[in-house]
Amino acid sequence: MKRKLIEVSQDILIQCDNTMCDYHIINETKNPNENIEQYLNKPCPKCGENLLTEEDYLVSMKVLKRINWWNRWFSWIMFFFPKSENVNGKDVSVKCHNGVKINKHSMRE
Repeated sequence: MKRKLIEVSQDILIQCDNTMCDYHIINETKNPNENIEQYLNKPCPKCGENLLTEEDYLVSMKVLKRINWWNRWFSWIMFFFPKSENVNGKDVSVKCHNGVKINKHSMRE
């Protein structure tokens, strides 16, 4: 399997846009390419707020497209790093709601 420059794992498939609501759906496969269109403009079962606006959906698709582009054109850089699972990297979370928000978590040891 070809190693990627940017590894993507999506823990939460969809999350309510309402900051006061904690409704979310876990992504069992962690695959970022899961179909989220089914949640487009659907109300949250808990609070009634929109689960996924069209704007947020389009932004999230652009982020995934950009990551795929980087991986397609620059994964060759990984050839110069050991195949060890302990390659140092940064864990970040990306949230697409009213723009893109990127939060750094921690370094992998």
